[in-house]
Amino acid sequence: MEFNYTYKVNASPEQLWSFVTDIPTVGLCIPGATDVSENEDGTYSGTVKIRVGPVALGLVGKLSVDNRDDNNRTITMTGEGADRKVPGNVRVKISMSVQDTNDSSSELTVNSDANIMGKLGEFGQGIIKRKADGIMKDFGQNLAKRVEA
Repeated sequence: MEFNYTYKVNASPEQLWSFVTDIPTVGLCIPGATDVSENEDGTYSGTVKIRVGPVALGLVGKLSVDNRDDNNRTITMTGEGADRKVPGNVRVKISMSVQDTNDSSSELTVNSDANIMGKLGEFGQGIIKRKADGIMKDFGQNLAKRVEA
């Protein structure tokens, strides 16, 4: 499933880029995210607690940065997560880029391609898409508040 979002943030591209490349900080903008930290091997781990329909999930995951281009302000990452109680897992490829809007603000574009397998994938794409849209809307609002503060 592909997801594409763009957020306008009242901050310079440099400020926004600095924020989104601080993975533990930007990770906490995801609703339900906790314990986001960097591991010794340069990867990141954390937990995201969400409710999908009647099921509460605690996805424990790991994120790795595949490519980071500071000059063009782009970053690509791969994440994997699984719930300890519900069989299945989530794998996602994420790319983020920051653009200057030439009006004292900037835009963050987030594109992701998610594979949801096992019991988690049985919820149906419509339910998962609506849940992801809600999470990403809240993520954008949380990010803007933190960067603009």
